[in-house]
Amino acid sequence: MRIMNKLNESESIPRKFGIDIPLFPSEIHTLQVIGDHPESNVRTVAGFLGITPGAASQTITKLSKRDLVTKVRGLKNEKEVHLALTPLGRTAYEAHETVHEMLFQKICERIGTLSSDEYRFLDRILHTVESVYDERIEVVRTDIANEKSRSREDES
Repeated sequence: MRIMNKLNESESIPRKFGIDIPLFPSEIHTLQVIGDHPESNVRTVAGFLGITPGAASQTITKLSKRDLVTKVRGLKNEKEVHLALTPLGRTAYEAHETVHEMLFQKICERIGTLSSDEYRFLDRILHTVESVYDERIEVVRTDIANEKSRSREDES
């Protein structure tokens, strides 16, 4: 719970990543996905981040308005929209990569060398935690949808 609370607090603090525009972690992580996966679209960004396409679209629109991301129409299909980092977005992306590398190094130094069995065990734990939360989120979303549906039926 303490780790989750710290992550939640961290999500509320905007930071500058080599540019004069403060970015929330959700925004810089969106830039990270776009930088790591050129020609991605809203759905692929949402998939990598584990969020809804609607949430990804809102963040991408904000980033586009701040000249960090461009939306490029597909050459073969006009309906296709690919995302690309602008030079300003690339600067923030690269600064963020440096921060990630520094944090990763700190964690590795403090943990020390892991055997392959320890690494597999840690990987299994983290994947298990993620899958339990995925299931819980789906149950909560279904419950909310069912509740809204019952409310509409009651109003009719």
